[in-house]
Amino acid sequence: MTTVLAYAGGTAALARLARETDVVTVSVDLGAGDVDLTALRERALAAGAAEAIVVDARAEFANQHCLPALQANALLYDRYPLVGSLARPLIEKHVTAIARAHDAEVVWPREQGGKLSPDRTLWGRAVVVTDPDPWHGPGDVFAYTEDAAVNIDAPDEAVITFDRGVPVAVDGETVTVAEAVLRLGHRAGAHGVGRFDLAMDNREIYEAPGAWVLITAHQELENLTLDRDLARFKRSVDRRWTELVHDGLWSSPLREPLDAFVRHSQEHVCGDVRLVFHGGTAVVTGRRGEEPAGRGRHLHPVGRRYRPLTGQEHPDHPTHRAS
Repeated sequence: MTTVLAYAGGTAALARLARETDVVTVSVDLGAGDVDLTALRERALAAGAAEAIVVDARAEFANQHCLPALQANALLYDRYPLVGSLARPLIEKHVTAIARAHDAEVVWPREQGGKLSPDRTLWGRAVVVTDPDPWHGPGDVFAYTEDAAVNIDAPDEAVITFDRGVPVAVDGETVTVAEAVLRLGHRAGAHGVGRFDLAMDNREIYEAPGAWVLITAHQELENLTLDRDLARFKRSVDRRWTELVHDGLWSSPLREPLDAFVRHSQEHVCGDVRLVFHGGTAVVTGRRGEEPAGRGRHLHPVGRRYRPLTGQEHPDHPTHRAS
């Protein structure tokens, strides 16, 4: 019998399984950026795996998971970007496909924190909390961000260009979505941007500098380019999309219609946003973009102060009264 193990770098579960069955490990690379894939395969084989497969899903994750999250301004509780819940569906997709090809069952280990875990991707990282007391500082637990005081005397400025809601350039240099996340994450993270230390039911700590900067810039550009009614309705769609993905319902039949609406809303989200990274903050200092598509469409030619007719004010409406 063959077992497919979702493998993030730990060896305990692999060693136990290898004593009982042939194990095929599957590691899905989602762009954490600091993973030696050759060493990862060798470690899996040394621990008893019969075969060690590494799937390069970085572009797929960026374009099919991170980009929709960006365009939906996916901030959980309006506070921090999605991390693990955005990555797990893609990991499950690839691991399950390989299990089918091997006619094998899948084992999902309880071990967490490996460099290829869903909690560590190019979009962000969930930090293992060593001190649950929210009164205490988090300690030295960060990997994607520096302390805000480290580069306090050297602020950094970046200009992000969007085309239909897609980040296509940073400081005039063309980038892919993955490159935009990584470059901005590196630059903003050097100033402590994108750290989230949250005390809710449990203490949760995240760092997602690239995601935070892109969502901040994207929201600013939407404020400038979306029609008011469209923007108002889109905020409710954004919240529902975020809740759906956070709740593990990526495969819900509701997500695709929500995605379709969000994509359509991005037609005029084109322009540039300038930000300064300094002291743990990403401050928008400039924005320019297209005129909202619907601006002025309800205005009477005589001027903006004219009140447009509603249905009941129309002369042919049965309740209309002549003055």
